[in-house]
Amino acid sequence: MAAAVAPAPEEALGMSDQIIDAMMAQSIHADAVRTHPLAAWVIVRDQIDYPGDLVARLVTDDLTPYVLLADTLAGLYAQLPLGLVRLERQASDPPEIVETWVSAPA
Repeated sequence: MAAAVAPAPEEALGMSDQIIDAMMAQSIHADAVRTHPLAAWVIVRDQIDYPGDLVARLVTDDLTPYVLLADTLAGLYAQLPLGLVRLERQASDPPEIVETWVSAPA
């Protein structure tokens, strides 16, 4: 799964990032879980477009343009939608992936 969710440069995505806030993240995430079997937020570091920031990107069956930005993990946690659970890091995860959060099972 890690290779499929690792954020890609803007050129590869063919779209610009849309930086959103916590309220928008909650709304977009709620829509995503209704229409996709999996919706996750992948937290990454060392992104060229956001030096010094951590980035949380919404991922469904494809990458989305929706990102949250913060300079600390605590700052990102405060913006992530409620009801998420953290997945354990896998050995195959690229080094830039810090954490992955998914909706809790119902």
